[in-house]
Formats: sequence, structure tokens, C-alpha cells
Amino acid sequence: MHPIFITLGNFSIRSYGVIVAIAIIVAIFISLHYSNKFKVFDEDTFLNIAVWAIVGGILGARICWILTSPYVSFYFDNPQHILAVWEGGLSFEGSVLGGILAVVLSVKRYKVSFWKFLDVGAPGLAIGYGIGKFACFFNGCCYGLAAPDWLPHVFPLVNVFVDPRSECDVLNTALFPAQLLDSLAGWIVFFVIVFYIRKRRKFHGQVFILFCYVFSPLLFTVEFVRYIPTRFLSLTPNQWSAIIMVVSAFIAERFLRKLLPISDKETL
Repeated sequence: MHPIFITLGNFSIRSYGVIVAIAIIVAIFISLHYSNKFKVFDEDTFLNIAVWAIVGGILGARICWILTSPYVSFYFDNPQHILAVWEGGLSFEGSVLGGILAVVLSVKRYKVSFWKFLDVGAPGLAIGYGIGKFACFFNGCCYGLAAPDWLPHVFPLVNVFVDPRSECDVLNTALFPAQLLDSLAGWIVFFVIVFYIRKRRKFHGQVFILFCYVFSPLLFTVEFVRYIPTRFLSLTPNQWSAIIMVVSAFIAERFLRKLLPISDKETL
């Protein structure tokens, strides 16, 4: 749509980088709000862990995206583009994996609860995804399959990318709005969590597990209308990630109910 946010002389700032930055900032403030509300961590501890989670998340997102991208050979031939995240190309599943690994290491240093951090981080993660997918929409990456003739070719039912500076390889063609559907999924998960987090929870980690249960099927479904040639057994990498996420959450729930119950005196 509008891949270039602003141009100053020969220097251009892409919309992708601007929107991703906004998504990260909003995600931090939302999660910090719930951390303060439930008195889980002091602000300094939360922000210190959050910074490491962001760094790990960005690295994980970039590495996973490159390894599963149909353009992986391009990055090996042009390594200067590997860290150019502002050009587009971040895997949300990779960001979750990288962020979780960073949190695992950070909570040991600060001697705080891993699952409590994931619980207060879940709302921010959801809204960050919801906002962040607008970056893909403006950038033209993660675009959908060609829309069928029976679908009304009007926005927002279809996207048509016309700017050659976008990351979309299919210009002037009606496509399924995969980015907008992904964004909608993030917002749905966010509002479900916000509603649920007010209720009595029974164990630590329950909010993050809810995130996995709601987000995964939405992600799995949207992948059917997204253009992604990299597949294994007819499923995309994101669909396999969604399956793994649900299975992992199910296993974790079985253990956490017994190991980390929330007492009547606790709020989260």
C-alpha cells in the first residue's frame, strides 16, 4: 500500500520499521500496565526483562523468517540484508520462540517467575501482533493468494498493491487480505485475554496458555489464504508452528495446574 513512510533526500524510512516500532512500544506499555496492576514485578525488573525479550524476539523472528522464506538464497548471497529488518521479513512464531528463550535466561538473573512474566506479557504480545501486521499490510509482504472472481473486489475484502517499491511480487492483482486477517486475529486474542484476565485464574501460566489456544487456530486458518510456497506435508511453517504451540500449551497446562496453583491471596 504505502511502503515508504517518509523520504528525506536520498534517505527513505519504510513504513514497516515505523509500525513495528509502534507495535513494540504499545506492547510494552500494555504488559507493564498489567504487571503494575497485579503487582507482579517492579517496573525496572519488568522493563529489563522486556528489553531482552524484544532483542531475542527480533533475532528469532528474523532468523526463522529467513530460513523459511522462499528467498533464503538471496540472503545467503547478500548477507548485508540479513539484519535489515526495516525492509520487512519477521516471523511472529520466531519472535515468540526467541523472546521466550531470552525470558528464560533473564528471569534466572533477576530471580523472578517465568510464567508470571508470560502471563502479563500475553496481552502485549497479542496487541503487538495486531498492530504489527499493519506493517506487513503497508509494506506489501506476507500477502495473500489471488482472490477468486466470486469475492467482491473491493477493499477490505481484497488488497491491490500497485507500488513497485512494496515487497509484494504480484502488483495490480486482487489478493486476499491476509495481513488484515492476521491483524484481526491479534486484536481478537487481545480482547479475549483482557476479558479473561479479570476473572479468577487457577494457575500461573494460564493467561499465556489461553493466548496459545486462541491465537493458534486463527493463525492456522489465515494461512490457507496467504501466499507461502514453502510447505511441508501440504502445511506452511506457520501452520506447523500453530500445531506445536497448541500441543505445547496443552502439555504445559497439565503440569502447571498441579505445580503452580494460584492461592486465594494472589492476584496473578
